[in-house]
Amino acid sequence: MRLLLTGATGFLGSRAVSVLRERHTVTTIPSALVRGDLTPARLDALRAAIADAAPDALVHTAAIADMGYAEQHPDESQQANVALPLALARLCAAQGCRLVHCSSDQVYNGCEGSGPFMEDVPLAPRNTYGRQKRASETLVLDAAPDSVCLRLSWMYDLPGWGLPTHANLITNLLKAAARKQPLSLYATDLRGITYARAVAERLPAACALPGGAYNFGSESAGSVWQTGVRWCEVLRLPPETVQPVQGTPRSLCMDGARLRAHGITFDDTAEGIARLAQDYGLLGL
Repeated sequence: MRLLLTGATGFLGSRAVSVLRERHTVTTIPSALVRGDLTPARLDALRAAIADAAPDALVHTAAIADMGYAEQHPDESQQANVALPLALARLCAAQGCRLVHCSSDQVYNGCEGSGPFMEDVPLAPRNTYGRQKRASETLVLDAAPDSVCLRLSWMYDLPGWGLPTHANLITNLLKAAARKQPLSLYATDLRGITYARAVAERLPAACALPGGAYNFGSESAGSVWQTGVRWCEVLRLPPETVQPVQGTPRSLCMDGARLRAHGITFDDTAEGIARLAQDYGLLGL
């Protein structure tokens, strides 16, 4: 499969390039072309990049995913999170390739109840990032109905293979254990958390999905604190490494039934950490 990828220097995009180049032809769009305003010159350059690569699918992982930054810079994040995917959808439709657009479980931030939520639940995201991702899905699917919008959960990985890694639940957990300082995790925040390499591995299968939105990640009915407790058990860390704290109840739990109907499955959040532990040899420490 010929794949064209944005965001190759980012957390997910870099892993996608590393994993997918083993079996697929992967070309990347330079970061400079997906940053800033969509000037006519930049649109022409994006059009040329798609034409030159002649991909079966364009996988769009680039975004401003820092929710605090999106709140403080709504115009800039609007360009990155809404205007850019819409432009790519139009270009892909004109050139006959599919767009796989990475959205977010933050579209569920505002849904009533504890979930897990299916893709057709009414959405009313509470934060700027969630609203932008929801708007991007609507606009992308209007412009190119065969596009695939993947609602990704919070992801984790460790530094390795020379790939960029930001602080995430597993890095914070291991740091807390090493320092013997408890990590506070919300017992009121229900959500799935997914191994980033598992997401990258399943992107080619996502390219074959019918157009629409899909929950794309590990499922969980538990809280972030419960996940931390389970991960401590798997990694043989002291249970006091994590401590529960209370906050505003929230659920971002996703129902993966629609994805499973197309043969794509993920380990659930509690089980997924075992794959990372195996990849990095953590259980032998």
